Amino acid sequence: MLLAALVLLVSANALSAAKLSDAPPPELAPAVRALIAESGARVTVPGAALDFWWVKSLPQQGTGAPSWQHMEEGTLVGAVRVSAVYKDIRGRVIKPGVYTLRYGIQPANGDHLGVSPFREFLLLSPAAVDTDVKPTGHEGTVDLSKQTIGGSHPAVWSLDPPALTDAAPLSGRTNDAGHEAVVFEVPTASGTPLRFGLILIGKIEA
Repeated sequence: MLLAALVLLVSANALSAAKLSDAPPPELAPAVRALIAESGARVTVPGAALDFWWVKSLPQQGTGAPSWQHMEEGTLVGAVRVSAVYKDIRGRVIKPGVYTLRYGIQPANGDHLGVSPFREFLLLSPAAVDTDVKPTGHEGTVDLSKQTIGGSHPAVWSLDPPALTDAAPLSGRTNDAGHEAVVFEVPTASGTPLRFGLILIGKIEA
């Protein structure tokens, strides 16, 4: 009964999410690990488990409600441990391992027009190469993330929606395209957490 209470089913056949008491993985660089909370969340997806840990507090610039627009691109958001081969939202393979998660913005140059209704993404980078906690900017974040899949594109998961208030953390959402997201919540320097959906099942063309 207790276990059933902890696990929140997101979809009958797709994924589920639960609180995770495991400490952040030792593969993270010491400076990165120091910013990460001591507990996280486990998302079980077909064929794999995705363990997430978020930063203790996201920096926020300016005033008003918490927003990704109040953060520098390349800000460290958290870390994830991928238990088995998985794919990002563009269908590119992510190997098992530990990765940092940084905030990235889709370029507004027309190359990605129609790819996603939102421009905000989390980019995955191998923990072994992402050791500096400072924001890495657009190019720096992309260059780090390219090492995840070994190609010309970064490994990305879409923030969809980037912010919301009408869903509980670890609940699930399905967008109009049929992509499935888990709702997460991360503390911010403003004192109000930032709640968002992260697409973990679904593919976009790019």
